Amino acid sequence: MITRKIFKVFIIDDDVSVMELFKHILEVDDIHTSVAYNDEEVMKKIPEIKPDLMIIDLMMPKKGGFHLLKELQQDEIAKSIPVIVVSGKFVDGTTSDFLQQQPNVRGFYTKPIDPVGFMLGVRKVLGGESV
Repeated sequence: MITRKIFKVFIIDDDVSVMELFKHILEVDDIHTSVAYNDEEVMKKIPEIKPDLMIIDLMMPKKGGFHLLKELQQDEIAKSIPVIVVSGKFVDGTTSDFLQQQPNVRGFYTKPIDPVGFMLGVRKVLGGESV
């Protein structure tokens, strides 16, 4: 009998409908999901969740996704967790450069996302590749 690893993905997005879409897409593929609706909950939850991947919205209330990405890099556990960034806003060259400089960022998607392309990207990252 072949045992399949159950991956854990931590989704951070303040938009409930987008969060539900991500959860549905991932759970159809037997990926366990945990959620946070703002950046303040994230650092506390990482040690208990132990995610294989994080999906982070750039535009959130409080400190926001940019600050969270920087904070992840300063944490011994979190800095090795791959991240896929999503955003509903246009991404300019400065933002693109910032994302490319983050060692744990493995992909970027704009909202609204294409569920099939998004899931392919998630599978690639969970398999150890960049999107």
